[in-house]
Amino acid sequence: MHYSSEKIHSSAELRALLAFALENQITAEAILSNTGLEQQELAKPGTLISISQMFTAIQNALSSSNDPHLGLKLGLKMQITAYGMFGYALVSSTTVRAACHFAEKYQALTMPMSTQKFRETKTHGIWSVDPDVDGSSDPRVYKFKVEHVLGTILSFAKDIVDPSVKPAAIRLRYPKPRDTSFYDDIFDCEIQYEQPVNELLVHLDLLNAIPRRAEEMTFSTVRQLCDEIVGRMNQSTGLTGRLRQIFIESAGSFPPINEACGQLGVSARTLRRKLSEEGSSYQALLDETRLSIAKKYLRDTELTIDEIAHRLNYSDASNFRHAFRRWTSIAPTDYRNGALQPD
Repeated sequence: MHYSSEKIHSSAELRALLAFALENQITAEAILSNTGLEQQELAKPGTLISISQMFTAIQNALSSSNDPHLGLKLGLKMQITAYGMFGYALVSSTTVRAACHFAEKYQALTMPMSTQKFRETKTHGIWSVDPDVDGSSDPRVYKFKVEHVLGTILSFAKDIVDPSVKPAAIRLRYPKPRDTSFYDDIFDCEIQYEQPVNELLVHLDLLNAIPRRAEEMTFSTVRQLCDEIVGRMNQSTGLTGRLRQIFIESAGSFPPINEACGQLGVSARTLRRKLSEEGSSYQALLDETRLSIAKKYLRDTELTIDEIAHRLNYSDASNFRHAFRRWTSIAPTDYRNGALQPD
């Protein structure tokens, strides 16, 4: 089975896998063997990985552990904050339904190696999970991915709504294990095995629930920002698109060019040349990202200038004010107050 070697995916899942393995006395060397990745590289914000690297790391973890539910335990430990801007949107969603639709839309940027779809019936909201793994040729990795996604969905639901949240039912394609006690304890609902699809069901009234940290203005702002930036990223090709994704993944902690080069696997000279050929530059893309975020915050939130500067990784507000004036010819406060300027 062949998987893409192009580094275009968030490394959040791999970082979580590595942290979980270390907690369980599995070495970083064992997890990262044959991936071409170093532990220090994964510690950098915005590091991108390939499907091949993630697949190899999962195989390594399964070979190093005797835990039959490694994927589920990892999913249950996933934190929304690990997903940066996307996680911020989920926790501030106006309803659970809005969070579900947002998560489905941006899944490709957060959870590689599987496809998640969300739909509603007259009685339930249903998440389906379809791993990009042949269940017959590699059943261990297939089961790992199903468990990981279901565990992550449940973990996020508990964080967004309430720790007492539980599914209405679980449907799994693979056979019933000899010991079902762990599944029974975690899901605390009806579990059906050897089904046509992998699904997690919740009662329809849960979708109308208001998240504990719902902020309509914040959710709207972050959602629009993601739409705009990801839209531009999808229109880009080559290093321009990949660098945009690094900036999106690391919003608030943008990497310097040497770190970005390491994540992209190119030299600084090559990066500058390639970006120039694509009509851009490192600083231009960084400025574009910062400006888009700044405008959204100024127009659609009540964040102070100091708070916006901090979220854009500026050491102080004066540096942000200077940069914003350079980009737009007006001060941030004037922009917020509706002064005319080129958009």
